[in-house]
Amino acid sequence: SLTYNMNILQHIDSSHTFCVTLNRTEDIDENKILRQFTYHHPVFTTESIAAQQRKEEIQGAQHTWFCGAYWYNGFHEDGVRSAL
Repeated sequence: SLTYNMNILQHIDSSHTFCVTLNRTEDIDENKILRQFTYHHPVFTTESIAAQQRKEEIQGAQHTWFCGAYWYNGFHEDGVRSAL
């Protein structure tokens, strides 16, 4: 699991400390949980890999450009890479 302090990360000026915890919540007091989210990483299939390889067919069509982590391996850095 991983926990990070949002006050530091996002420069939040508050008397409360806001933390985000990934992958583990059973040890956190339920009264201190403001909200829970479930995220999923992209699932790559034969079809999605074939679509990745055809990216150039749609890039720029009708003045529309697509960027996202789904173009590569699904990591945040891949989203940035796809936008460059």
